[in-house]
Amino acid sequence: MDIMVASGVQLDRAWVGLGAEFGAALRDWSRHVLALVVEEANRRGAGTLLIAGGLFDRTYVLPATVDYAAQILGTFSGDVVIVPGKSDWIDGTSLYRTHRWASNTTICSSSEYQPAAPAPKVWTSAWTSPGGAVPRLPDAPGPHVLIRAATADDRILAVPSLVRDPREPGGFAVLIDGDEPEAPSRRVDLPDQPGLVADLDVTDAADTDALAAAVEGVLTPGDPLVLRLVGTLAPGVLLPGFSGQDRNLPSHVVLDIDALSFGTPSVDPADRSARAEFLRAMLHANTSDVRRHQTTALGLAALDASVQGA
Repeated sequence: MDIMVASGVQLDRAWVGLGAEFGAALRDWSRHVLALVVEEANRRGAGTLLIAGGLFDRTYVLPATVDYAAQILGTFSGDVVIVPGKSDWIDGTSLYRTHRWASNTTICSSSEYQPAAPAPKVWTSAWTSPGGAVPRLPDAPGPHVLIRAATADDRILAVPSLVRDPREPGGFAVLIDGDEPEAPSRRVDLPDQPGLVADLDVTDAADTDALAAAVEGVLTPGDPLVLRLVGTLAPGVLLPGFSGQDRNLPSHVVLDIDALSFGTPSVDPADRSARAEFLRAMLHANTSDVRRHQTTALGLAALDASVQGA
């Protein structure tokens, strides 16, 4: 009997850090991909559909969303097993306890590994607190597979999130053989989620206008986008959003500068000009690299403007 295992549907997740439009697109996709998972499991004739954590975000999920999930999972032709994970951990107040689920759905509520009722060679462990104390591995007889969400242990079946930050891998489910659980799992690809990631090396951007032109060249109208700036940003070059309203990024674009480094301006020790004194002061400012860079770039622009005005 084949068992389809999916993880990280992420219903009603806030997606903090990806912006309102990107977050809304992923929340809509979560509802759609859950239906796709059930459809694909039915198409492949799987006897059991196992959700290995991350069905929803219990901090933000609405009862109506859980009702939707229960109805969709109820359309699966076989048994459904839900193993709560880090974001949807189970306790007495969880919607896993208080909501009515379809008759084909079983919810694992023990943190200790126990065999799943429809698949006795599959041993599951649920998160029962946000900390998720790791249980001891069971002394299970015969061939078996262990399933616990968000656990970095090569003895436990690793299943990536279906819906995830676009900078992270994932987006697929797996099939395992319930009769031979130690056989290699098989990847089940699903349609790609909305949103793109674009890398832009800014090292050659000599000024703010050049950077703005380079950014404009990679933008995709309408599609949620994570724009990841890499390389070294030259002193005096302002990041998007700091150089006038016409240079602001569209609302569907998220700027990622985690991999970006900032160039350090050189100052002649003998130079006592206002520009040189300003640069020395900024080099020793007790602030973050990005704040120092932006403040330096704004200051240099103001100094240049005053010189031109004179």
